[in-house]
Amino acid sequence: MKIVIDTNILFSALLNPDSVIGSILMNISNQFDFYAPETLKYELEYYSDKIIKYSKLEKSEISELKTKFFKCINFVNEDFISENSWEEAFKVMKEVDEKDTPFLALAIELNAKIWTGDKKFQSAIENFNSSLIISTKELVKS
Repeated sequence: MKIVIDTNILFSALLNPDSVIGSILMNISNQFDFYAPETLKYELEYYSDKIIKYSKLEKSEISELKTKFFKCINFVNEDFISENSWEEAFKVMKEVDEKDTPFLALAIELNAKIWTGDKKFQSAIENFNSSLIISTKELVKS
């Protein structure tokens, strides 16, 4: 199953690597094909000080965790997403949060599900196409 990971999922895993989310990424990632747009890396970098502050981990520990988690994810350059997927995703996200457009566009492009903890993003996707969402609980059951 193809799954696009939203930034907040990886953010959560970095804050608590022993959580269910961290465990899914590290222990059952071979059961799924995880994807993310390159944007995810930049968003994590933008929030790196916040991640360090709330995780209470050293910068080197966060860097090590990122490396481990990144190995579980196939990163896709946004240039490889078709214009049609971008347009469709933008129509859905323009009123909610345009920053999430690359994640939805990638899911549309790959015919994949989206794993997110962002309630507004989740609601927008459910209104667009509820079959695109997958929850942490559903992943654990798989």
